[in-house]
Amino acid sequence: MYQFIQWLASLGRRSLVNRYLRARHVACDNVPTFTGPWPEIRNEGTISIGAHCTFNAFRLRQLITVNRDAELVIGEYAFLNDGVNICATQSVRIGHHTKLGDMTYVYDTDFHEIAPDRPTRRQPVSIGNNVWIGAQVMILPGSVIGDHSVIAAGSIVTGEIPPKCLAAGAPARVVKTLEIPDDWIRE
Repeated sequence: MYQFIQWLASLGRRSLVNRYLRARHVACDNVPTFTGPWPEIRNEGTISIGAHCTFNAFRLRQLITVNRDAELVIGEYAFLNDGVNICATQSVRIGHHTKLGDMTYVYDTDFHEIAPDRPTRRQPVSIGNNVWIGAQVMILPGSVIGDHSVIAAGSIVTGEIPPKCLAAGAPARVVKTLEIPDDWIRE
């Protein structure tokens, strides 16, 4: 009987989560798992969340902002930890089985001009499959992170990080090539 009651409660929670996402025009393959507070979602564009994604927020909720005509695509089995902040003004793509650590920031814009001769930069961001992003990483406009890579905690990604490598620093640079089979998935 207790298991039946738990099952009914989970149906009610899934229904609430589904309504929350539908009200924000978020398309999902199935209802993601939310642990702790649900993310704050500001969506004027397109958000697509793959199956079996997890949003983990015990201390800080995630903030997801997608501007008009922009897209955010999150792959299957992705994991977003405490305080992840994503802003898409054009396009942000996060691959399957990718994990974003605490307080990771992913922006496809500078938000404002740096100088009179440099307009606001807006460039798509692409994070590959099976990538692990450490805590407090910033991923800035135009960044491309290859499949199976690891970005060390506290790094700032400003360009291209090839597949199967460990990158660290500000700006992030490759410090090691990783021997990873193509079919291997991080737990």
